[in-house]
Amino acid sequence: MRKLMGIAAVAVVAAGLTACSSSDETDAAPTDCTPTLGASDLAEEGVLTMATNATLPPMQYVDPNGDVIGMRVDLGKEIAKRLCLTPKFVNIEFEAQIPGVQAGRWDMIDTGMFYTPARAETIDLVPYEVQAVSISVPSGNPESISSVDDLAGKTIGVEAPGYEFDTLTAMAEQFAAEGKPALTVQTFKTNADAYQALSAGQLDGTSIVESVTSFYQEDGRFETAVGGINEAPLAMGFAKGSKSSAEVARVLSEMRSDGYLPELFEQYDVTGYNGDIAVSTGPLDS
Repeated sequence: MRKLMGIAAVAVVAAGLTACSSSDETDAAPTDCTPTLGASDLAEEGVLTMATNATLPPMQYVDPNGDVIGMRVDLGKEIAKRLCLTPKFVNIEFEAQIPGVQAGRWDMIDTGMFYTPARAETIDLVPYEVQAVSISVPSGNPESISSVDDLAGKTIGVEAPGYEFDTLTAMAEQFAAEGKPALTVQTFKTNADAYQALSAGQLDGTSIVESVTSFYQEDGRFETAVGGINEAPLAMGFAKGSKSSAEVARVLSEMRSDGYLPELFEQYDVTGYNGDIAVSTGPLDS
């Protein structure tokens, strides 16, 4: 059973982003293998440095002990282990992650980033997971939101920038073109901030991927009102042409073949990407 982290605790964590989570001795690089990524391939020799936005339980978040945990953290640690490297997580807002990987501040973005052709033009992407956008509302669903059309005339919070923000913005534009009541999209720096506003009664709902809204539903104060919106693959991100992208794609393919990836996804009720796990730089075939 996953341990639920309270909204207030997540908000405190969100206020302290731009922090590193060092690995303990159990995460140290294996000594019985040789890394295929050298000093020139990495931000720090012998270390796989990964950027994540740890405000998205249960995918990635900070526990009461100050440790970054979650499904994608477990996945990142296993990737590092199979590459004979020590894992290191940099907890930072999403807006800084793509510029950071391009500048070599970290080797990989491991934060549940949606794959888009536009993103694939600026960084290397390796798809591995599938998620959809959903709408979380207060328990009891006081505004009776049960479909996308019900969002007309409502105020929905969302972390920005990001795929969810783009999805809501396109929806708002469509409603306006159809003459429907306006969908007001209120942006926040983190998902935790959006949930704080929802908890305070400042929003009708918040938007994030289904795995996160389902997790918050366990708290008893929120429920998922609409799901399955704009489903798409998620991807790890890398600097263009980096050796690390090809190596991580290789390891993820091995994980799918040997059962590690399907077992991890089953544990968190996540759908795996069925296409080729490879470095992709344009539209996906599946």
